[in-house]
Amino acid sequence: MNKTVSIHLQGIPFIFEEQAFDRLNTYLQQLKQVLEKEEGSDEIIQDIELRMVELIQQKLTPFKQVVELSVIEQIINKLGQPEDFSDDTAATNDATSAVHDDSIEKRLFRDGDRAMIGGVCAGVAAYFNVDVVIIRAIYVFTFLTFGIGFLLYLVLWALVPMARTSSDKLRMKGQHVNIENMKSELGDAANRIKKGAKELKSNSGIQSTVGSVLRVISVIIGIWALLFGTGIFVFAIIFFVNPEIIPAQFNGRFMSFQDFGGLLFESTSHESYFYLGIALISIAVVAQSYLFGIRLITQFKASYLKVLTAIFGVTLVVGIVLVSMGGVQIGRSMAIYGEVEKEIATIPGNELNIEKKSIEGQLINGFKIKSNADQGLVTIKNGRVYLRGIELVYSQSSDSMFHIKQFNDAQGRTHEAALKKARNIRCNYQINLNKLTLETMYSFPTTDKFRDQNVKFMIAVPSGGKIVYDKQQVYPSIIEESDSPNETYQHGYISSDGSYSNW
Repeated sequence: MNKTVSIHLQGIPFIFEEQAFDRLNTYLQQLKQVLEKEEGSDEIIQDIELRMVELIQQKLTPFKQVVELSVIEQIINKLGQPEDFSDDTAATNDATSAVHDDSIEKRLFRDGDRAMIGGVCAGVAAYFNVDVVIIRAIYVFTFLTFGIGFLLYLVLWALVPMARTSSDKLRMKGQHVNIENMKSELGDAANRIKKGAKELKSNSGIQSTVGSVLRVISVIIGIWALLFGTGIFVFAIIFFVNPEIIPAQFNGRFMSFQDFGGLLFESTSHESYFYLGIALISIAVVAQSYLFGIRLITQFKASYLKVLTAIFGVTLVVGIVLVSMGGVQIGRSMAIYGEVEKEIATIPGNELNIEKKSIEGQLINGFKIKSNADQGLVTIKNGRVYLRGIELVYSQSSDSMFHIKQFNDAQGRTHEAALKKARNIRCNYQINLNKLTLETMYSFPTTDKFRDQNVKFMIAVPSGGKIVYDKQQVYPSIIEESDSPNETYQHGYISSDGSYSNW
């Protein structure tokens, strides 16, 4: 049967065993003797008592309300023995070994010592042991990009407590709450106060603030550099892995970047140079972005960083040269313009009906097709490239007949090559009485590559004649918004979905 004692520790009531109370009282008296010559000794004792209150409360349960001697011994071992931190003797490792065996109780607090507003960013930086400038830059970045930074800051400001005592500040940093660390924390606080007073006298506080702002800006730029480099890296992976992501049909599948490149280059060697140049540029841009971002964020300076920057700078130049060689090759293959024409029909009468050719409405095995074969702007099938969109050009006829001509144009390395590519363009049409049925696409061989191939139909309209498309008169049609009210549309365009526009 043990006697108990009711006490108040920092205003909190507890019931102690008499032996536990005597041990606690002896410990505190010893602390006062050891620390009586220390600056801020009263604050150290108060912080220790607050820490004791917290540790005691952790040990108590609804079924165990009496503080026993074993609990006090555990707490003293955690905090350390007073004589171990006396200025008269050197500290030994025996007392700290018990401390290191215990897990560090790290908690998130707001750091008022380094606060610019509420101390949230400084507290988070202390908790994760990173530069506070990085946390502030991330906050500004999220505030400017995602818009959640301001709200998140307010929530943390309201929920996270301020680190007011030395024990709070130690736990915020993940350090053990013991006498030695408390003394160190109080010394740091005193140094910060002295430094602040010195800066105030020398007017260097403003310079420090400006430097902090510039540091935050540099970290934000560094983060953007890292994100930019990551984006280029992802794009390069997609480019060289050869996925089928371009929304254009290539023999029943989507196109890849390599498929598209094969329709641009006449020489496989120049195509290889181009891809190599893209690879070198991607490597150089990603590396330079990462190096630049890391240097801005960490302010890490080393001679080998300059060497790497120079190496990747040369890599970038070589890549640009190789890509330029491919671009020059494409430019030369499109240097000359060629155009051919063919008269396809002469139609009498005062009205010409134009229709688009479509499978919509056809019956197949008893089913009526309700959709058209629109597979995107580009389709490659059976060795031919299919492009969509037909241009119409209207003019006045010299007689009483409709005259319809087809014009094909393309580009090539020589005039003969351009004319050949123009002649290779096919655009199917049908003429029945006064009706012209056009497909909304035209094609050319894949061996001709993309050389700005175009098709247009020129229609000479007799005086008093008209042109109807999809039951709507499209020529003559007055441009009401024009300065000349009697001016008519001279051009028409049938898009891939069959819609008509004019100008």
